[in-house]
Amino acid sequence: MSSLIRNLLMVLPRRNQISPRQQSFVLFFACVFTFPQSAIADLVKLMNGGELRGKIVASSDAKNKIRVETLTGATVVVERSQVQFVTPRSLSMEEYETRSRSLEDSADAHWELAEWCRQKGLTKQRETHLRRVTDLAPDHEKAQSILGRVWHQGSWIDRDELMASQGYVKYKNKYITPQELEVIENTTDELERERSWYQKIRLWHGWLDGQHENRRGQAMAGLNSVDDPYAAPAIMKFLASDSRTAIRELAVSILVKISGAKSINGLVKLALFDESPQIRSAALNGIGSANYERAQKAFATALKNDSNTVVCRAATALGQIGDKEVIKPLIEALVTVHLYQVAMDLPGNQTYSFSSDGNFSSNTPAVPPGVMDAVRAGQLLPPVFAAPSDSSPTLKKNVTVRVEHYNAETLAALGKLTQQNFGYDKRTWNLWWAAEKNASGAPKGKG
Repeated sequence: MSSLIRNLLMVLPRRNQISPRQQSFVLFFACVFTFPQSAIADLVKLMNGGELRGKIVASSDAKNKIRVETLTGATVVVERSQVQFVTPRSLSMEEYETRSRSLEDSADAHWELAEWCRQKGLTKQRETHLRRVTDLAPDHEKAQSILGRVWHQGSWIDRDELMASQGYVKYKNKYITPQELEVIENTTDELERERSWYQKIRLWHGWLDGQHENRRGQAMAGLNSVDDPYAAPAIMKFLASDSRTAIRELAVSILVKISGAKSINGLVKLALFDESPQIRSAALNGIGSANYERAQKAFATALKNDSNTVVCRAATALGQIGDKEVIKPLIEALVTVHLYQVAMDLPGNQTYSFSSDGNFSSNTPAVPPGVMDAVRAGQLLPPVFAAPSDSSPTLKKNVTVRVEHYNAETLAALGKLTQQNFGYDKRTWNLWWAAEKNASGAPKGKG
């Protein structure tokens, strides 16, 4: 360690008198002067769960041992058999972790660290602290705006969600109507072919309900003969949305025979949203290995769905058809947070936080157990549901409930794809995955 750092330690109070901020400053100062600013600070994850941070240095026994020059200047030697993985990281990331450990859980402190992350280019970490700012101070306009939220009808809402609720879709960072998107994505000839199938499928769907046995037979024969990709949208509109399970099963069987993106999109939608487990399974199994790449992108997107039930279904699907391209989004979906609106006998409109075990983080009365049981079981979906009513004339208030879900399906999918198990520890998962990519690039295919 340099004499400059020794002098710095001498002028500071004794160790047990040093504040967390001073400790962070000393460690950062040591990092800066121990290694060049452009250096990579290696993180060595040990089998026993411990960590070494510093720089791996060359040695004659490198085949069996790893020598680490730590951030304090000391050298530590460990057997390679004791090492789980090694991840190269920037000094900015090391300083971030040091700062975050001693961070006060206040809106101002999280905002200050978010600004520091912006200066250091730590985008993901910045977003994490901005979200915490809005949890602690919902009226923090700058944080809400940076997160892409707008004030609408008395609350902050994601701009994309607001535009979607008004019938718009996002295309190349612009909001357009679904009809405009359809025109962009389809030529006139394609639209005409789709329209012709709408007429046929609508007719056959109606005949299935008719009194004439002959027409029912014609309808089944016609539907079973469909193999044109341009028929897929009509199949989804008329058959896949039917309330009868048998008709939706027919839709799946037709889509499985049809090739192309339109049918795959339909099967993915059924696998995620259909109420029948049998239909969801049939749709997933019907996608086919040749279409896995397209389907897994759609399932990966669904990991960010507002409904925790959909998130878990997407994770299960990726465990079956995904490859290592979806490991990163699966890691992010290990623990997800979902908001619910509950009508309760509580003063004011406030936000309350729960973990997936139903624990209440405030000293106010808890949400009724029946409601939380339904949330955890996936029986009640966002954005709105109400507590059980009673005969009391007490006025109800809408309260935002923030529920943190630990998703076992996501953990199981990661286990299938990686043969690893770091539990719900996102940090360790990310470190391991960074080490894997650094060692062999981003490998494709099953683990």
